[in-house]
Amino acid sequence: MANHGLIVGLDVGTNTVKVLVADVRNQQVNIIAVGRTVSHGVKRGMVVDIEATAKDIQAALDQVVEQTGVQVSEVIANIHAADIQMQHVSGTIAVQDSQHISYADVQAAVDRALQIPLAGERTVIDLQPTEFVVDDFDGVQDPNDMVGVHLTMKGLAYIGARPYLTNLRAAIERAGLTVRDFVLAPLAYTQTIPSDAEQDFGTILMDMGASRTTAMIVQDHQVKYISTFPAGSDNITRDISTVLNIGVHDADELKLNAGVATAELANAKNQLTLNVVGKETPMQISEAELAEIIQARVEQIVGKLGDRLTKVSGFEMPGGVIITGGGVALRGIETKIASEYGVKVRLFSPSDIGLGHPGYAGAWSIVHYAAQQSQVELIVKQALYGLPLTFAQARRTTVQPVRESPKAAKAKVKSEKPVTEPISEAEPQEKISLWERIKRVVADSFEKED
Repeated sequence: MANHGLIVGLDVGTNTVKVLVADVRNQQVNIIAVGRTVSHGVKRGMVVDIEATAKDIQAALDQVVEQTGVQVSEVIANIHAADIQMQHVSGTIAVQDSQHISYADVQAAVDRALQIPLAGERTVIDLQPTEFVVDDFDGVQDPNDMVGVHLTMKGLAYIGARPYLTNLRAAIERAGLTVRDFVLAPLAYTQTIPSDAEQDFGTILMDMGASRTTAMIVQDHQVKYISTFPAGSDNITRDISTVLNIGVHDADELKLNAGVATAELANAKNQLTLNVVGKETPMQISEAELAEIIQARVEQIVGKLGDRLTKVSGFEMPGGVIITGGGVALRGIETKIASEYGVKVRLFSPSDIGLGHPGYAGAWSIVHYAAQQSQVELIVKQALYGLPLTFAQARRTTVQPVRESPKAAKAKVKSEKPVTEPISEAEPQEKISLWERIKRVVADSFEKED
């Protein structure tokens, strides 16, 4: 393993910034501190205010420093999937030092592999080595110290928007931190959440965040497909706010406290009292009526991604679907997705103390992915981001938290080309009756998303 000792994972999201501190010993990850704060500088997953984001990162870090008494200087940051393209790359170099391969040669092979034409503001935001070839000997996982004349690195490049990475790095550095590594979220999810068998035979993962929902397929221990739909839990909140004429904060509280993903599981006798904007008298609706609003958006998100997954034979994967992310905390969503897709569905939520919520899956997967990273994988990433080459040495820092420690046949995918289509999300604003609003919201969503 390349990473030992203290690992700090950073997940900068639309609604929250999360920091996890883990102590890695003997390939075991022990979460020892958690920091979480409201995000102010991120919109739809993109950093739009570097100064505000830096302050949020520092606020979350202050929490873990208070818990551990250890100052944090470097982090491994999550890169959320947005308009990701995958491309196989290969780079071959002549070995420099008397035919004796070193990690400097690996770095040179990565540099050569990255010499690919990219359009506009696109860049390689993550790189996963698949194999090395030493002369004519292929299938090498770590060529360091081998003897050869030529070295080839083959890998899978993940291409995304350069401004996303640039702004995120700037915010992290503005917070006084060094970037130890960036990790693309689908890589972290697919390599840590499914079991070894699920990664091998094929599984769909679905991450519902605040502003987007991402579907991923892992098979043969590699990401085969990524598709992002630009709607998530925040859209559900805005639907409730629009239809019921209540504030966004009240709508979010209503969703969290009484929301159900499907009307079939709601209690029609349970009456909810609302403070409607512009009215002195509170209004009452049933839990089932609230569920109808939520269900419309859930069906839209699940349906759009389901259509894309069907085109690439995703539902033939023996592993079924694993759902995670803050948006899947909705009561009944596991049942609803299983009904829509007709496959087995399970919800993943970290089991460590203090992390019993699917919204922590992103930060959790970062530290577990980093803990599994081999030395050569770390060298490849350092070469990608232009970081100085460092070699793993076990860190002897002992950290004691101030308070309690959180702790079949293979179905082949027909296509690896990700689909990410810009979607209009216009909502009706007319002053109409309550249930006419529900119908208008649902109709508007489906007509404009097709």
